Amino acid sequence: MSSLSTEAGQSRRFLLRARTAEAHDALDRMIGPFDSLESYRRYLAGIGGFRLPLEAKLRQAVWPLALEGLRPQDFGLLIRQDQDDLGMTSQEEPGTEETQHFEGATSAAALFGTLYVLEGSNLGARLLYKRAQALGLGPDHGARHLAAQAERNDRWSRFLQALEAADAIEIDEIALASRAAFAAAQTAFRRAFHGA
Repeated sequence: MSSLSTEAGQSRRFLLRARTAEAHDALDRMIGPFDSLESYRRYLAGIGGFRLPLEAKLRQAVWPLALEGLRPQDFGLLIRQDQDDLGMTSQEEPGTEETQHFEGATSAAALFGTLYVLEGSNLGARLLYKRAQALGLGPDHGARHLAAQAERNDRWSRFLQALEAADAIEIDEIALASRAAFAAAQTAFRRAFHGA
């Protein structure tokens, strides 16, 4: 079996998309369209609750050579600044529930799975940034993290190249880590939206 393909000749990218589609769709539905500053504040609370603790965990991870150039970008500081802009400084620190899936998950496959969610979110940020701009927010006030995420770069294509070229990793383990990351995001947004 070639490292550039996997079962039935499908690329890992498309297998991963198929195996995470339900979790991805569920998160998209949960976030929904923010159409007011209040709904955007809830979004900020959710994304902060997800990304801040996860970024802290990933900074401590030992990265395999295949992923060394793809360590995830930290958006935590920008998220905090956006929250400050909108008067959210009194919110509670994010908990660790959202990163339980990452405990001990330091294999290359688990890191690939988590990166699939984080790097993919940069693509989705372009749409979210347009929504934030419609609310009068931008790169200097309230939507710094989205502006930074929405910048066009080659990270997604580099990630996909690394995913397809990596040797001796199991697509099932990658998909499991991706679904766990989507579930962690859902937990953070559920807490932000419903306090539970």
